Amino acid sequence: MLGRDKKSATGSTSGSSQDYRNHTLIAPSATVRGDIEFTGGLHVQGTVEGNINVGKDGGRLIIGESGVVKGEIQVPQVIINGRVEGDVHATENLELAEKASVEGNVYYLMIEMVMGARVNGKLVRLDDERRNLPAPDATGKNAGKASGKASGKEAVAE
Repeated sequence: MLGRDKKSATGSTSGSSQDYRNHTLIAPSATVRGDIEFTGGLHVQGTVEGNINVGKDGGRLIIGESGVVKGEIQVPQVIINGRVEGDVHATENLELAEKASVEGNVYYLMIEMVMGARVNGKLVRLDDERRNLPAPDATGKNAGKASGKASGKEAVAE
């Protein structure tokens, strides 16, 4: 019965079964010293002292409640419920769970932050569309309307 449920859950799409085969667990009793590059899934319950990067095929990082990462993270999809001491770069989505604690800057495209999560650093949204917008034109139509409204309010206030 368990085997049948497992097949139906992973057999529906080839991507999910591939992620299941490429999933790596760092146990709560383990400490890894050095940089890690992975593809698929990486679940950290122990301690990693080094940077974590994803390979060209992409991947997802999950830092469990007992997990600690002392280094920079550059992974498209990140879920944190443990502690991170370093910058986090999540180019797709980032989830900060209730017990998440980040000591460093967080760079994200989409973020979900649950009450109780802590970030001691800057939250920086990665959004190319906003960065490439031109500066507002002071001589445009909207600038004249805004200044006209402001001067009208001043006259009423006096």
